[in-house]
Amino acid sequence: MGDVLVTTPLIYGLKKAFPNSKITVGVGDWSSSLLENNRDIDEIISLNGPWHNKQNCYFPANSLLTFIFGLLYVLFSREARCLTKQNFTVGIDVLGSRQGCWLLRRAGIPNRFGVKGYAGGHKWCKKNIEFSENKNVAKSALSFLPLLGSNIQIEPRPRIFLTERETKDAVSHWNISTKKFKRIVVAPGGGFPEKCWGDRNFSSLIITLLKEKELKIFVVGNHDDERRINLIENERLKNFCGKLNLRESAAIISQSEFVITNSSLSMHLAGAFKIPSLTLLGDWYGSAKSHRIQWGYDEGVVLGKEISEGKRNIPSVNTAVELIKERLLLN
Repeated sequence: MGDVLVTTPLIYGLKKAFPNSKITVGVGDWSSSLLENNRDIDEIISLNGPWHNKQNCYFPANSLLTFIFGLLYVLFSREARCLTKQNFTVGIDVLGSRQGCWLLRRAGIPNRFGVKGYAGGHKWCKKNIEFSENKNVAKSALSFLPLLGSNIQIEPRPRIFLTERETKDAVSHWNISTKKFKRIVVAPGGGFPEKCWGDRNFSSLIITLLKEKELKIFVVGNHDDERRINLIENERLKNFCGKLNLRESAAIISQSEFVITNSSLSMHLAGAFKIPSLTLLGDWYGSAKSHRIQWGYDEGVVLGKEISEGKRNIPSVNTAVELIKERLLLN
């Protein structure tokens, strides 16, 4: 879902560069609500491709089964057939995958743009951007604009458009009429356990932070995240996991003052609203610096291993607490 958000600067750039164009975004149903009310988009269609996602791709990205299921989807699915009937003139596979490029070709789109050096398929495209681990993902996506003949400059920051009602409801949830409390969001969920900082760490972090009487903490996530933080709720701790939809969680984050998260959607939601954040990386990541280059935001901090510098342990709870207190001016 974070990948969907980091595509929105490109969508904004396309509409700004080509205001008379019709922009259609094909996205998995699990992420489509993130694009609702986006004034840069003319149409959202369902493309639930069974590759490079955690929702309906049940095998490794480059496995034979993913290859077969992807090919079957491209050739025979109702969604692929509907895409073919729309006669698009330009198609962009922002991720850069074999299946995505097959889908553009199967749809008969003459001007196809993809990514070289990530997950294959670029040979099916007319032009490609180059994948680089040393470049911000949103900035890389914006590289499609020059390929289309535009030199317009766009800030590589996600765009999500909340309604007035969604914002008012979030303010009501926080229910803070004075500046007595600082509003903290904790998002302990993540796609793969090895990429997460750990449920125990997040629980210990919250227990320690609640010793600071001026903090109010909301935990957000889906139903699967509900039991990650097994703490008794009180007037300063609320667990909204499984109780709010994606947009409601985004609104909660928009009204916060600090976000603590794994490398997940909440990191990008914080970036969208320019909310200072701390991303805590799990054991899988070898470099926090590299992660920040690819995925980070100016107001965000990323903590994790730095194997090239001999730092082989994930950040401790105490390290995280000290940084948070420093950022919130609690010391």
